[in-house]
Amino acid sequence: ALSGYFIFLSLQRSKTITNYFWKRILRLYPALIVLMVFTLVLIPFLYVGNHLTSTIKNYGDYALNGLSLYRVKYYITGVFENNPYKGAINGSLWTLAYEFTMYMLLIFLFFVRKKKISLVLLFIGFLISYWFFQTESTFAHQSFLKINLDTTQLYRLSTYFLAGSLITFLDLKKLNTLYVRIGLFLIIVISLLFNTYPVIAPFVIPLFLIFVGILNTKYINGLGEKMGDLSYGVYIYGFLVQQIFMNYFHLCPLELMVLSLIFTYILAYLSWHFVEEKMLKYKNFIK
Repeated sequence: ALSGYFIFLSLQRSKTITNYFWKRILRLYPALIVLMVFTLVLIPFLYVGNHLTSTIKNYGDYALNGLSLYRVKYYITGVFENNPYKGAINGSLWTLAYEFTMYMLLIFLFFVRKKKISLVLLFIGFLISYWFFQTESTFAHQSFLKINLDTTQLYRLSTYFLAGSLITFLDLKKLNTLYVRIGLFLIIVISLLFNTYPVIAPFVIPLFLIFVGILNTKYINGLGEKMGDLSYGVYIYGFLVQQIFMNYFHLCPLELMVLSLIFTYILAYLSWHFVEEKMLKYKNFIK
């Protein structure tokens, strides 16, 4: 939902399709490439077996498939095989293909300059996606399977993404009041109590998240300005950090949560300030 909100705003600000596409590449790939190098450096310390040289050679296949977004591999022989979550190196990366697919689908709206038409097309797309999501449709399953996308996940994630995009058309300053936020929160709680959450959530969760997220809170804003945008770094490093800790220590869930949060945020901080932020300076390099 948050992605749909910000990416659609980015599309509207982009002067050309190539500029929009370049900004998406620049946001995803530099940090992802550094992650792959970081993972390679760790392999000798994590590997258990007698064929480290061949494993490192096979790592090239792992990295290239990960960078393709659509052919992500999760396992390298001899790594994390004794973990409770056996073998998976970075299980979070599966969503990047769906994210990037939505980026590309939004390109069609670049040619629609009339706001009302964009709104109507987005709303129709949202309703179709919502219907497929709720009915667990397998429409075009074989077609999407060719690029390793599962329709169940695609329709679920696209529903929230398009809901976020639709929110850009709302007058947020007028609608985002305390009473509205409390009302949305109560609807979420009631939907959980009466088992209607899957039906209600795509309408309510995006609104609630974005309404809360854009609040002008002095101290949180100040913290964000100092720390930077750590969201992507947390996303790409979190799973790997947890697997590393569980490789060496027998931690309970609470211990794992505390330690992995600390180290993940450190890596995310470094990723933002030394990679992501520096790369964003080139966002208008291709126009």
